[in-house]
Amino acid sequence: MKYHLARGEDQLGTFNDLDVSAGLRDGRFLPTDLCWAEGMKEWQALGAHMKEVAVETGMDVVEPEPPAISALREEVRQDHARDHELASLGQRLAAKLIDWAMLLAPLFVMLMALMDAGFEAEIRALQNDPTAMMDALQRQIDKMQTMGNTTVLAMSWLVVILVLANVILLSIRGQSIGKLLTGIQIVRSGDGSKAGFIKTVLLRWFLFAIVESIRFIGPVLMFGNILLIFRKDRRCMHDLVADTMVTKKNG
Repeated sequence: MKYHLARGEDQLGTFNDLDVSAGLRDGRFLPTDLCWAEGMKEWQALGAHMKEVAVETGMDVVEPEPPAISALREEVRQDHARDHELASLGQRLAAKLIDWAMLLAPLFVMLMALMDAGFEAEIRALQNDPTAMMDALQRQIDKMQTMGNTTVLAMSWLVVILVLANVILLSIRGQSIGKLLTGIQIVRSGDGSKAGFIKTVLLRWFLFAIVESIRFIGPVLMFGNILLIFRKDRRCMHDLVADTMVTKKNG
């Protein structure tokens, strides 16, 4: 049997008898809520009606959950909701900017160290030949090492260390360095538990880094991914693929 339930002026929805019984036991529905089903002459108090049904059918009388238990259950629910409060748009933007800046800074220093008048002219001449450009870059790096300039090597190691640090943090804590500094984390969307290496690194980060690097398709995908941040649950495309969400970190 389907019951229409109301609480004061608010309609609670339509539920079957099993849902109503369970709702009364766990405090989701109140004995004072009103109910109506096909065949009933008028709306009745839910608690009284369910007792009448129980007597008529010989079923056990549905006893509502004690108020103290209901209050405790609601307190636990609210604590759980606070534990998984969504990260703000500002926090997510700040975390992304920090992560980008930490990787781009050493790459910029490396580029400045490599560039001289001769190398710049060679790169311009070879800009339509990626293979030749890579060969020229390697020769420039070898030239700098021969001269004893370790800037490129140091910046390369710094980039590797930053990437490894982010991979470890994401796998263990669900946080990149930027997310760690801004107090937010990546968790499973279903229960708020740790997302792990596959979801945070392979699906959210590595997979989308590859796809977004594809010519023509990548920029469109990146733009669409950014726009999804304005969803109510603030889950971008990589969150939907990995079944994750970004929340504030408590404690």
